[in-house]
Parts: sequence; structure tokens; C-alpha cells
Amino acid sequence: MNTYQQLQGVLVQQLTQLASLPEFQGPGLEQLLDKLRQNRFHLVVLGAFKRGKSTLINALLGDQILPTAIIPLTSVVTILTYGEDLAIEVRFHNGPRRQISQAELVDYITEKGNPGNRKGVQEVEITYPSEYLKDGVRIIDTPGVGSVYSHNTEVAYNYLPQVDAAVFVVTVDPPLSAAEHEFLRDIRDYVHKLFFVLNKIDYVAETERREALEFTAQVLQGELAAEQIKIFPMSAKMALDGKTNGHPELLEASLLPPFELMPAHSPS
Repeated sequence: MNTYQQLQGVLVQQLTQLASLPEFQGPGLEQLLDKLRQNRFHLVVLGAFKRGKSTLINALLGDQILPTAIIPLTSVVTILTYGEDLAIEVRFHNGPRRQISQAELVDYITEKGNPGNRKGVQEVEITYPSEYLKDGVRIIDTPGVGSVYSHNTEVAYNYLPQVDAAVFVVTVDPPLSAAEHEFLRDIRDYVHKLFFVLNKIDYVAETERREALEFTAQVLQGELAAEQIKIFPMSAKMALDGKTNGHPELLEASLLPPFELMPAHSPS
């Protein structure tokens, strides 16, 4: 952590000097400086609709914070950051902000409650006292790509420039779609740290799980032109159940703990 803080201080100093030069002035550099000063690290969760992105985030937090459902759900970018208490703020495109309860969340971030984002929500920020969110980590839930709602894919694409690291969620069944292939090619231009989660391993037998892992690794290696791809198999649903209901055996079987221990997930 000390090394990170030292490097952070040096980088802030150098960027501040650059920002004083006319040829380097602009909103992009100022945004980067602001992020460094506030010790913010954006961990963005990406993937196609119904891959279990929101369930994975809930599992990391250890609580049912984000709504989940059978139908394509998330339609608005949702930012989760550390706070002493649970608080939810809706930010609208035209400027106003509104504090809402957790029960009202579905009315703003889901297709059912806010179809086509007709309420004009820019983003929703949730503060929550989770250890995972300390040290400046911000988890960002994006709408799924490739759903019948084209505006959701557009929102996910528009958020790519703000990515520090990304978790790309796929599942054991069905395999990668054409929309996911296209999205992966775009991600390469923005994400330097990319982690893959093979979710819903509880849906298949051990043999099928191994086959799904091998197949997914081959596809990703070809798509990203990488020699080796790190994939974390897991069941986000089992992990959430294990944490919320006090079943450590379920949490262990979910294979979430090895993913949580990855040091590259945080800026420290």
C-alpha cells in the first residue's frame, strides 16, 4: 500500500505539472487528476445480459443490494462506493438528484421500472459499508450488451473510457455470443487489466464445467490474441447464499473466495 501511495503522489505531481502547460490542458487530464487525488479505482463489471453481473456484485458485497430477475434487468449504470450507511442517490441527465430507498431502486435502474430510461437517469450511486469497497474501489454495474434493448448496449459502450480494470462475466451455458465477441474486441482498446468470470458453474456437472472452461479459454485467447487467459469459475448465486445465510460450505463451493483474494482488484 505504501508503494502505491508513493507512486500515486509522484504521478499526481507530474500530471499537475503537465496540466499547467497550455498544450495539455483539457477535461481528460483534469478527470484523471481528480480520480488520483480522491484515490478512486473503477472496477467495471461487463458482459452480456443475464450473465449474473448484478448477482456477482451482490456476492462481493455480501448482501442483496442490487435487484436481480429473470428478464434483462439493469438499464442504467450503477456505481457502488464505500459509505458508513446504505444510501442511494439518483442523478438525472438534466441536473437534479434524488435520494431514494432501496425498495425504489427497481423503479430507476431496471427495464421494468424505467423502460428505455424514459425517466432520464444518468447514473445511480449507492454507498454501502463493504470492506470490498474500501481504499477507493468503486464497483460499476453496466447494462448487458446484446439484449433486445439497444440503448443498454450503447450505455455500456459509453462507459468504457472510465475503466481502470474490468470483470467480464460469461456463463457455462450458453457459450459466447456474437455480441460478446464484438464487445471483447472493443474492450481491448480500453482495459489493461481484464478478469474473466465463468459464472453459473452450479448449473452443470464437473465434466461439463471443465469442458466449458477449456472452450471459453480457447475462444478468449483467440479473440484477444493472448497466450494465456485467467478465468475464474464460480457460482455467484451460491456465494451470495453462503454469505447472507451463514453457510461457509456454500461460499467455499462457490469458488468466489479465490477471486476475492486477487490483489490486482484493488489499487493497493
